[in-house]
Amino acid sequence: MKRHLNTSYRLVWNHITGTLVVASELARSRGKRAGVAVALSLAAVTSVPALAADKVVQAGETVNDGTLTNHDNQIVLGTANGMTISTGLEYGPDNEANTGGQWIQNGGIANNTTVTGGGLQRVNAGGSVSDTVISAGGGQSLQGQAVNTTLNGGEQWVHEGGIATGTVINEKGWQAIKSGAVATDTVVNTGAEGGPDAENGDTGQTVYGDAVRTTINKNGRQIVAAEGTANTTVVYAGGDQTVHGHALDTTLNGGYQYVHNGGTASGTVVNSDGWQIVKNGGVAGNTTVNQKGRLQVDAGGTATNVTLKQGGALVTSTAATVTGINRLGAFSVVEGKADNVVLENGGRLDVLTGHTATNTRVDDGGTLDVRNGGTATTVSMGNGGVLLADSGAAVSGTRSDGKAFSIGGGQADALMLEKGSSFTLNAGDTATDTTVNGGLFTARGGTLAGTTTLNNGAILTLSGKTVNNDTLTIREGDALLQGGSLTGNGSVEKSGSGTLTVSNTTLTQKAVNLNEGTLTLNDSTVTTDVIAQRGTALKLTGSTVLNGAIDPTNVTLASGATWNIPDNATVQSVVDDLSHAGQIHFTSTRTGKFVPATLKVKNLNGQNGTISLRVRPDMAQNNADRLVIDGGRATGKTILNLVNAGNSASGLATSGKGIQVVEAINGATTEEGAFIQGNKLQAGAFNYSLNRDSDESWYLRSENAYRAEVPLYTSMLTQAMDYDRILAGSRSHQTGVNGENNSVRLSIQGGHLGHDNNGGIARGATPESSGSYGFVRLEGDLLRTEVAGMSLTTGVYGAAGHSSVDVKDDDGSRAGTVRDDAGSLGGYLNLVHTSSGLWADIVAQGTRHSMKASSDNN
Repeated sequence: MKRHLNTSYRLVWNHITGTLVVASELARSRGKRAGVAVALSLAAVTSVPALAADKVVQAGETVNDGTLTNHDNQIVLGTANGMTISTGLEYGPDNEANTGGQWIQNGGIANNTTVTGGGLQRVNAGGSVSDTVISAGGGQSLQGQAVNTTLNGGEQWVHEGGIATGTVINEKGWQAIKSGAVATDTVVNTGAEGGPDAENGDTGQTVYGDAVRTTINKNGRQIVAAEGTANTTVVYAGGDQTVHGHALDTTLNGGYQYVHNGGTASGTVVNSDGWQIVKNGGVAGNTTVNQKGRLQVDAGGTATNVTLKQGGALVTSTAATVTGINRLGAFSVVEGKADNVVLENGGRLDVLTGHTATNTRVDDGGTLDVRNGGTATTVSMGNGGVLLADSGAAVSGTRSDGKAFSIGGGQADALMLEKGSSFTLNAGDTATDTTVNGGLFTARGGTLAGTTTLNNGAILTLSGKTVNNDTLTIREGDALLQGGSLTGNGSVEKSGSGTLTVSNTTLTQKAVNLNEGTLTLNDSTVTTDVIAQRGTALKLTGSTVLNGAIDPTNVTLASGATWNIPDNATVQSVVDDLSHAGQIHFTSTRTGKFVPATLKVKNLNGQNGTISLRVRPDMAQNNADRLVIDGGRATGKTILNLVNAGNSASGLATSGKGIQVVEAINGATTEEGAFIQGNKLQAGAFNYSLNRDSDESWYLRSENAYRAEVPLYTSMLTQAMDYDRILAGSRSHQTGVNGENNSVRLSIQGGHLGHDNNGGIARGATPESSGSYGFVRLEGDLLRTEVAGMSLTTGVYGAAGHSSVDVKDDDGSRAGTVRDDAGSLGGYLNLVHTSSGLWADIVAQGTRHSMKASSDNN
């Protein structure tokens, strides 16, 4: 409602009419009381009182052109043409205290008037105006008659007794039709800029009285207040009518009609693209919905005596009340029961929990939504009809192909989901022989039985663990399998030229048969063999991991994708064209004898991808997984990572060409640099390096130089013995008895430790080394005595020491470092002949060595 609540009033002397009038003090002050100036007239004229500033056009007189500004008044009893009015709204819009501007009195006429910002044209009872143009900030207060007024942002207030005919309301203009007033043939071009059913304030047309034959164009809005009535309104596309009161015989030619709580609409005709929305508490009677028109009745809304023509749409739920006739005859939605409803062209029926629907026809563009606990029987699905349900609903009927389907008791049989349709399979339930033609199938667990078919943009969304022990097939167009986990002993069959995308899914099936088209695995973990036909394509993208063989197809591995080839696959992996930027691993689940695996590729385009091959350097034959290039080319760069699958302490020197890891057959070629070794392979005493041979194949060969660890290990014994010898020889012996028993001595010693190059390991010599040693020794005599002219001394000692030696390989390159932490215990016996000075020293020593070799090759 506009400016009629919370308004204060006072009596003000109007010097134009010579009477006291009731004046509103609110106006456009947004709730603040505006000041009121009371003019005291010292002189009065009984017929037409006026101050000296007033301009009076007497009866029979005609005035052409002129401008009213600065609180001027023009009182028209005769005729005024072409006036421009820029004053009169001193107290705000539609305020009775306003006394300026142009006043058209009883019998007065004004034509072609222009009202600008702040200007007022007041048409009193008996006065009439035509062709007035009102700009933003200007207004026309009407108690008489106005014809062909144009509101270019201005406002027209039609009071009780006033009649406005042919008003055109342009952008930001507003026409307020008050109780007892009438507006006919109005054209509304504004009011709906804020969006559907948004009351935008003082724009458009607001009806508290009567509006007849209104035309509402794009962006136009008519608001019918609770006390208002709109008759014979036409609403075009982009315009709308909001009904809180009464709307009679509205025609919707693409426009919308909103019937709110307490509002009524009778005789509405909904043509193509028109839409009547009956909200909770709203009532519509005798609505006719023609082809491509739409009637929406919300929960709690009522529409009776509806005529739903073929091609018209009904949108409602079993919580609404709707009765009428359609092309099948009488239909009804009453008290939670729907019967004989036709759904097409955007029509929809929601069957709520505990409610029922019988004899429902769902044709092209129609939607039947049966909620969990809802029931729909004798459903007839036509081509393009949409069904929304889950396995907790009860639905039965016939598909568009005439075949029966049903949902009930946790079991869904023979469902066909067209584009827009959706079915949810709950955990523990089963769906058998489901066909998804562009629709959405969501499985929150449960079991897929029989043949599940995905066609033409179908989506199967998994949540949790879903079991498929039968067949999931894709026959036409594209399809998407996403989320969750699909397990079981079933298979996936891909036919047709489209693409099946498996995304963010854990897929474990007996097999995937790629007969036609493309299979894309994205961010998924797939454990199965992919059995393909030539001319097909398999793409591994994102962080996908495929565990299984591929035979045969064109394969693309994106960076981040992984293909694990098991040695127990049911088929050998054969690929036509392999574009490789990811990771390929040969894996084994077997125990016991090593069984190498083979990947056969026609053309390999390496894009810095890696292939991990298992190698047994300790075996002379059948000792490596193998990549076979069969009749094509290996280009780009592929990194071979070599995994020692045997005993790393044991390795054989290779003979002949070496251990074959890439085999070129049937005229295949490999570019120089097509393969590089990604890691060192070491076994026993040997390093193994990758080499390309003249036959275009690639081999691992043991290097002439020993691996770095060999000289380190060889050096260890010599280093320990050198240390022990130095420690044992460091005891201070005595040549005579000094008379002191139990003497204790502490010594610290260090020095150089190492060996020169004497021919290297190949010649049986100690490796070249250089380092240092150091130890602390504590010894004590246990006995000193004279026996038969001999001086005898016995005692014990202990020592703790460390040595560190840098070792070189036979070729002079640095091999690494050997570090030794040693702890020793020993005893000694010293004999000295007193007369001759001859002596003998006997030492027994034991040492625990803790040695660590650090190879420069890690």
